Amino acid sequence: MMFFREYERIYLYLLSVLVGVGGGLGAVVFRALTEAVGGFFFTDLLSRAPSPLFVVLLPVLGGLIVGPLSHLLAPETRGDGIVRVMEAIHRSGGSIRTRAGLVLICTSAITLGSGGSAGREGPIALIGASLASTIGRLLSVDPLGRRTLVLSGLAAGIAGTFNAPMGGAIFALEVVSRRISTSEAVPILLAAVVGKAVASSLIDPVPEFVNPSFIFTPFDIVFCFLMGPIFGCLAFLWVRSYQVIDDWFAALPISPAIKPALGGIVAGACGLFLYGYGIMGVGYGGINTVFEMAHSSPTDQLILLVLVLAIAKAVATGCTVGSGGSGGLFAPTLYIGTMLGLSFGIMTDRIFPGLVANPPDYGLLGMGAFFAGAASAPLTCIFMITEMTGSYAALPALIISCILSYSAADHLLGGGSMYTVKLDRQGISVGRPAAVLEGVTVDEIMARRLVVISPETTIRKVRDLIFEHNVSGFPVVEKGRLVGIIAFDDIRMVPQDKLDVLTASDLATRDVVTVTPDRSAKQAMDLLYANRVGRLPVVSPDDPGRIMGILTRSDIIRGYETRVAGKPPGNASVGHPPFYPPP
Repeated sequence: MMFFREYERIYLYLLSVLVGVGGGLGAVVFRALTEAVGGFFFTDLLSRAPSPLFVVLLPVLGGLIVGPLSHLLAPETRGDGIVRVMEAIHRSGGSIRTRAGLVLICTSAITLGSGGSAGREGPIALIGASLASTIGRLLSVDPLGRRTLVLSGLAAGIAGTFNAPMGGAIFALEVVSRRISTSEAVPILLAAVVGKAVASSLIDPVPEFVNPSFIFTPFDIVFCFLMGPIFGCLAFLWVRSYQVIDDWFAALPISPAIKPALGGIVAGACGLFLYGYGIMGVGYGGINTVFEMAHSSPTDQLILLVLVLAIAKAVATGCTVGSGGSGGLFAPTLYIGTMLGLSFGIMTDRIFPGLVANPPDYGLLGMGAFFAGAASAPLTCIFMITEMTGSYAALPALIISCILSYSAADHLLGGGSMYTVKLDRQGISVGRPAAVLEGVTVDEIMARRLVVISPETTIRKVRDLIFEHNVSGFPVVEKGRLVGIIAFDDIRMVPQDKLDVLTASDLATRDVVTVTPDRSAKQAMDLLYANRVGRLPVVSPDDPGRIMGILTRSDIIRGYETRVAGKPPGNASVGHPPFYPPP
C-alpha cells in the first residue's frame, strides 16, 4: 500500500512539472498575443482615425467583440479569471472546460489590447488552470489530484508572469485554495518553479517595475504601523466599490453580450483624459512612469495626480471587468495600491520633513499593503514583492504594512476578499466551514439505512440495541409514521426492575426536531447545536410523518471533508446499521 501511495505522489509531481511547462508557455504566449492585439488597436487602427480622440472608442470596439464571444461560446470567461478558477476549485473539484481556456485567450487579449482596464494575471491563471484540468481529465486523475493540478497550473502562470515562483505558489494556496497543506504545496511549488524557468528562457526576465532603493530608517518602520491599517480601510473601500459597479452592470436589463461595450465607454473616457499613465490596459508602464516622476520630482502636484490616477483606475477597472470584459483584478489592484502608496510617502515626507528616507519607496509598500488587504493575501505580497525587486531590505516594512492592512481589511470584509465577495453571494464555498456546509444538502449526506423501533419495544431491548449498534438513540415509528425519538440519555436512569416494564412509548420524546432533505448541512448543524441533540430524523417535505433517513454530526463532518477535497459528498450510509422494520 505504501508503495502505491508513493507511486501516486511521484506521478502527481511529474504531472505538476508538465503543467508548469504549460503554464509558463501560456504566460509567454498570452503576453505576446496581448501585445500584438494592442499594436493592432493602438497603432494600425488609431493611425487611421481622423483624430486621436478616437482612442476612447477602442475599448468600446473591443467590448463589442468580446461580449458576443463570451456570451455565445463560454460565459464563464466573463470577468476575473481567478474568480472562475476559485469557483471550479470549490464547486466542481477543479473541473474547467477546455473551451474556456481557448476562448479566454482570445477575449482577454482583445479586452486588454483594445485598452480595457484589467490585468493579464487573471486570464493567465485561468489558462494555466484550464490546461491542468484538461490534462487531469485526459489522464483520469482523481478529483483531489485534479484540484492540485489546477492550482499548480495557476501558480505556474503567475510565476511566469512576475518571475516570482514563491509568490505564485503562495498565491495559489493562500488566495485560491484558502488552505495550505504539504500535499498540495509541494507539487504547486514545483510547477511554479518550472513555469518561471520556462518563461525566463523565452523572454528576458526584466523586472516589471523600476527597482527602488529601499533605504529605510526606524522612522519609516513607525510610519508603516500607521500605513497598514489605513491601507486596509482603503482596500475595503475598493472591494465594496467594485462590488457596487459589478452589481449595477448585473442589474442592467440588457443582453450580457452588449455590457462590455458600455464598460468600454467609461474605460475609454478615463484613458483619454489621463492618456499615457496606464489607465488603459494592464497599467505597468504607467506605474513605472509615475515612479520615475516621483524619483525626479516628488512635488505636491504629483500627490494630486497619483490620487486622481488611483480613482480613475478603480472606476475604469470596475466598469471593464464588472461589465463582463475578460481580465483580472490583480494588476489594477497593484496599480491603485502603488498610487496610494506614493501619495502616502510624499505626504508623510511633507508633514515630517527629513524623517522619510525615500518617499517613492512607499509606492511598492503601498502596492503590497493594498493588495494584501483587498485579496486577503499578506504572505503572497511579502514573497512576491521581495522576488520582483530582488531586495530583502524592505522586508521588515513590508511585513508590518501587509499584515496590518490584511488584519484591518479582513475585519471589515468579514473574512472575504475581492475574489470571494461575488462567490459568497452565489452560495459558493471558498474554504470556510460554514460556507462549505451551505453548499451541501442533507439529501447528499444523510444515512438512508437506519434502525427504527416500535413504541411497544421494552427499554431493555432499546438499551441492548443502543449497545449493539453503537448509536445514541433511535427513531420511534408506528405504522410507518414517525411518532418520537428515544436516546440513551432518556433511559440510562431507569431502574433494573423497570427495564422490562417500561416501553419506548413511555420515555420517547414526542416533540421531535426534524430536518428535510432539501435543507443545507449548515442549517442541519445549527439545528443540532441549538437543540443539543446528536441526530436528526430526515422526513419528507410533503409528509412530515414519513421518515427518510437519519443525520448525525459525523455525517455532516464527513460531507464537509469530502467537499473541500473536491469530491461529491455522496450518501453517508457507510458505517450505519441496516434498516430494521419495527417489530
